[in-house]
Amino acid sequence: MDKQLKGTASFEEYIINDLKDEESIREWLSVALEEFLEDGDSNAFVRSLEYAVRAKDTISGMSKKTGISRSNLYAIFKGEVTPQLNTVAKILKELGYTLKVA
Repeated sequence: MDKQLKGTASFEEYIINDLKDEESIREWLSVALEEFLEDGDSNAFVRSLEYAVRAKDTISGMSKKTGISRSNLYAIFKGEVTPQLNTVAKILKELGYTLKVA
C-alpha cells in the first residue's frame, strides 16, 4: 500500500516547496541541464523543468502563457512525448530564463 503519513509532504511537494525563489529555481534548472548534457537523460531534465513550472505557476497557467496545449504539457512531463528544443525554450522563456552556451 502506498499511503502517505498524515501531515507529510510528498517528494514532489518537497522539491516544489524548496524552489522558493528565482535563484533556487535557476540553480535547479542549471544543474538539471548540466546533468542532461553529461548523461543524456532528457526525461530527468524535463521532470526538473516540470518542478520549476509548478513552483512558479500551474500547468494550465503555463499552457495559456505559452500556447502549448495542457495535454501536450502533461504528456511531456509524464515522459510520453519528447519535447522539441523550441518547446523547452518557450517554457524556459515564460519562466523568465534562457538557454545559453557557457
